[in-house]
Amino acid sequence: MFMYALAFAIVLGFPLSGFAQFIDRGEYVEVSKGVRLCSNARLDTSKGMLDPENRFWRVTSIPRANRTQTVDAFVLESAYDRKSGETTLEARQYDEGYATLFKRATEQKGMLLMVSPRDGQVEATVEICRKMH
Repeated sequence: MFMYALAFAIVLGFPLSGFAQFIDRGEYVEVSKGVRLCSNARLDTSKGMLDPENRFWRVTSIPRANRTQTVDAFVLESAYDRKSGETTLEARQYDEGYATLFKRATEQKGMLLMVSPRDGQVEATVEICRKMH
């Protein structure tokens, strides 16, 4: 009985983020489908981006032969309900199904660079979302 209780405690205590969500594939990184990536607010604010903490991306495909993956982009907006007087955050999709490449951010441990496959320009520095939006 003790072994079952111990195994149950280990399973409950093992965080979902512990599973392999990033797999290095040479120069690029494969991100698991369904992973939610958030902009690093500190880094993106220093680059002049407005409200980076209100943006996130969801990976919607497995890597293709050219190593790109499809992501959907979302922005969090506050919505005020006049009847209840409550304000809530809602995710609004502002870009759907565009291809990107992922690379490790060499200077920021645990973070990735979203890179444009067209011109190689870094679009954002992202990490796994800590808060669920």
